[in-house]
Amino acid sequence: MAGGMQLLTADLDGGSYPLDRGDFLGAIANKSALLGEGHRAGLEAAPGPLRAAGLLFAGMGFSGVSANLVKDAATRALDMPFSVVKHYQFPHHVKRDWMTLAVSYSGETEETLAVTQESRRRNVPVTTFTTGGTLRDLCDYDVPQPPGYQPRAALGFTWFSILGFLQGTGMLNEEVPVDAAVAAVREVDATCGPSVPEEENEAKQLARKLYEKVPQIYATPAFFGVGLQFRGMLNENAKKIADVDLVPECNHNDLTGWGDDPNRDHYTILALSHAEQNPEIQKRLDFMEQRYTSWGLPWHHHRFAPVHSFSEHVVEQARAIQFLDYASFYTAMLRGVDPSEIREIRGLKAFLRS
Repeated sequence: MAGGMQLLTADLDGGSYPLDRGDFLGAIANKSALLGEGHRAGLEAAPGPLRAAGLLFAGMGFSGVSANLVKDAATRALDMPFSVVKHYQFPHHVKRDWMTLAVSYSGETEETLAVTQESRRRNVPVTTFTTGGTLRDLCDYDVPQPPGYQPRAALGFTWFSILGFLQGTGMLNEEVPVDAAVAAVREVDATCGPSVPEEENEAKQLARKLYEKVPQIYATPAFFGVGLQFRGMLNENAKKIADVDLVPECNHNDLTGWGDDPNRDHYTILALSHAEQNPEIQKRLDFMEQRYTSWGLPWHHHRFAPVHSFSEHVVEQARAIQFLDYASFYTAMLRGVDPSEIREIRGLKAFLRS
């Protein structure tokens, strides 16, 4: 037993997952549809050409992760600065000629509401991405989100609705590669879905490597948002502690802690990168693999295709997220937990309301 959960070594290939009472596997399998639907919703909500001196993304949890995904890829396609806020404080550098993109699935996320209300007070235009709630009453423009999902299950829609809105307003200088991203997700479905046996299924194999120890995720800059997404999915789906850090930033402090701490025996390492990596970053990854394995730590490295353009970046983000979402689901199954259950978050919200 671990934290009241029965760790399982059972076969992942049974074809039936009775622990998945909320059909989270179905939500993962529906991602390809959500990408296209989200993009269309963003395009349709765009009022026409808009100009902004900068973009402020406000969002928490998986709403905030969607902003990180946009930021990582749009670095290649946006001419304006952008900031991501995941707390209550409105940045002083944001002026009235910026635009706030407020992302909250429920429309009641208090941190996002605080930033949005301050945006209104400062006459900064607001575009909301929500199913409703208080947030929608504060918007200049709104991109409706589909009701009935847990926020992490709706991420594909939210993420691509932001991209669609930016494309439709002309703030994004390139078209969103929707068809290619959908094709990438479907390729993952074909190789990592539940019907594919573990011996051929990389997502099941990764879950087997991660479910017992604490995953430390190291992501290169192109995949930092993906790393944040996977950490959150391990937290919420698999009820598992996980952490994520950025390469090369982690080499400046984090590395020293690992070198002399016996607690490292409780961890396993997952590196996320892409082919044709920056050669200086690749040197650091090579060093880290040598050093961590010399300390007896399991080292797993998943490389995706090269990302030399905005389009390639979005496609590989979609491929990576679908692969890692399956891995988080299979990790939950190995840990004997329901992916849809979020008891601790409900407890926090009850405490805050009281």
